[in-house]
Amino acid sequence: MPDSQNEHAQQLTQLISPLGAMHLAQLTAFCFGLPPLYFCREYQALPSATIKKQCEERLLKQLDSEAIAVPQLQQLLLEKEYFDEEEASLRVAPLAEED
Repeated sequence: MPDSQNEHAQQLTQLISPLGAMHLAQLTAFCFGLPPLYFCREYQALPSATIKKQCEERLLKQLDSEAIAVPQLQQLLLEKEYFDEEEASLRVAPLAEED
């Protein structure tokens, strides 16, 4: 892995390690200019570890292609409002059918 990719991976890991899966999914959506719950909805059936891995891969590709930089991700974390894990899950959960 080239030095810049390795550095991006380390910086990203430091930044996102404390985030829960749904929080990270929302950050990923903001990074792509999508509605905040887009990836929460896409990944809702997956285990948390898989969600985090998918989002980390997406963000790392953005960093490596220089579409976004770590300071921009930090700014998104500070400026945007995020649903907590439970609220995000509830908002994207399929509605129960009534009999």
